[in-house]
Amino acid sequence: MKFTTGFQSQTTGSTRLKGDRSPPGSPWPMPKSWKPSKTQLTIDPESFYMSSNANDCEVISEGLTRYKQMIVKDLKGVKHPELPVLEGLQVKVNDDCSCGYPNHDSDESYVIEVPAQGAAVLTSKSIWGAIRGLETFSQLIYDDNEKNLFINSTTINDAPRYKYRGLLLDTARHYQPIKTIKKNLDAMAYNKFNTFHWHIIDDQSFPFESKIFPNLTKLGAYSQKHVYTQDNIRDIIQYARLRGIRVVPELDTPGHTQALGKAFPWLLTPCYGEGPEHPYTPNHPEHAAAEMLNPMLNDTYRIFKMLVEEIKTVFKDEYIHLGMDEVYYACWKSSPEIKEFMQKNNYTDYNQVEQHYVRKTLQNVKDIGYKYIIWQDPIDNDVVASPDSIVEVWKDTSLDLKMDKWENYIKPIAKKGYQIILSACWYLNYISYGMDWKKYYECDPRNFDGSEADKDLVIGGEACMWGEYVDGTNLLARLWPRASAVAERLWSPAHLTNDTESASFRLDEHRCRMVRRGIPAQPILNGYCGDYDWELDN
Repeated sequence: MKFTTGFQSQTTGSTRLKGDRSPPGSPWPMPKSWKPSKTQLTIDPESFYMSSNANDCEVISEGLTRYKQMIVKDLKGVKHPELPVLEGLQVKVNDDCSCGYPNHDSDESYVIEVPAQGAAVLTSKSIWGAIRGLETFSQLIYDDNEKNLFINSTTINDAPRYKYRGLLLDTARHYQPIKTIKKNLDAMAYNKFNTFHWHIIDDQSFPFESKIFPNLTKLGAYSQKHVYTQDNIRDIIQYARLRGIRVVPELDTPGHTQALGKAFPWLLTPCYGEGPEHPYTPNHPEHAAAEMLNPMLNDTYRIFKMLVEEIKTVFKDEYIHLGMDEVYYACWKSSPEIKEFMQKNNYTDYNQVEQHYVRKTLQNVKDIGYKYIIWQDPIDNDVVASPDSIVEVWKDTSLDLKMDKWENYIKPIAKKGYQIILSACWYLNYISYGMDWKKYYECDPRNFDGSEADKDLVIGGEACMWGEYVDGTNLLARLWPRASAVAERLWSPAHLTNDTESASFRLDEHRCRMVRRGIPAQPILNGYCGDYDWELDN
């Protein structure tokens, strides 16, 4: 029997894979505990049902509809005439049936039982675990070249290794179409990511619709068509919610604010690159060095606070990402006003100016009711943040030879007691030819020289897709299935994911699965995806 699961080739160039070939219907990411068997059942598309005791929650009801579509209609399969039929899937949510928004502490655990006869049962403590279990169940089903549908009797007991599994998308360097963002959320759900980190604004553009400061959008966006209205954003948040995905906005300051400065030019620090008689003449080669908010001004904090308050009326998550990366001191150092400000406050170093900005900004955000994430840069500069801050480690020699290895940054941050997110080895906009997914797969957030207590402060990580050279034409193909490698690293136990050769077989099948579901994921091997190759019918 020939299975059309994407395993039509086991070679890359002249190199044959050396790992263990996984059986068809192998899930990605790998579950915490999976007991497969050789006992096959079939599925009858005409009679297969999906039901739940939490069907009054739209996350569950729409999830059942969505996954039944994938199983029954998208596969376009038929019942095998000689095998016992799996009657359906019963989804039981035991504890938390509340139908709100996913959050930082959502329980995503679940258990799947596929018996040798009767109906399968998916049990979870929360609706979010049920959504993760539905994805796994859908991946257990496979077909053959006659389009017969199969599923093997199995038991799965699963829960994520890390509670923060994010994907950053930059929509400021290039505007990303809403359709593309939603398609990417689909792919995130197929890979069990749970956080969309929306880097919505930067130096290049300000596409967020601000109603209290309309000039931010009018002057800061590329055009009035390149804007995410507040209704657009609410629609995207709802789309993500139905897939168990949080949406965390990033408002990056005090750097990366050139677009903001188009509406509020007086908030930017005057740079004296050509001498004290020539303000606003930056001559600093560093990326983002010339567009720094002025930490002296009360307006800086007043306007920022009002903007965060507006953002909180649109975004539903308890967290906001406050950026704070790449705060270069060159502009501040060139400013006579900043020097006078330092003297008045008895500041002797520019990291004290940065501390001044961080302290006031974090307090304002806390007063609004937000928790927050920041990039590592202030901590590297010996700035003290609130103890409950989450710090994202992004620096690594792979991004800039002037930087140290990420392992040498993460340890001192952990020693200071901060919770940590790692993204340093997962900048997926830096792609290369061939099986480059392996280097992303092999990066483990706990592989640094620290105590177990230090390593326990790492709560997860995220893949980053920066948008300098990425828009709607190439976003999805550049991300997937590279981001799938990150997804498994963050979801699955480390001891089950230490063999890239064996993982290649499952990832190849998963890549074809995503192609079948409409994601233009790039190939990782020679071969083809059976009847599901991209636009084969055309």
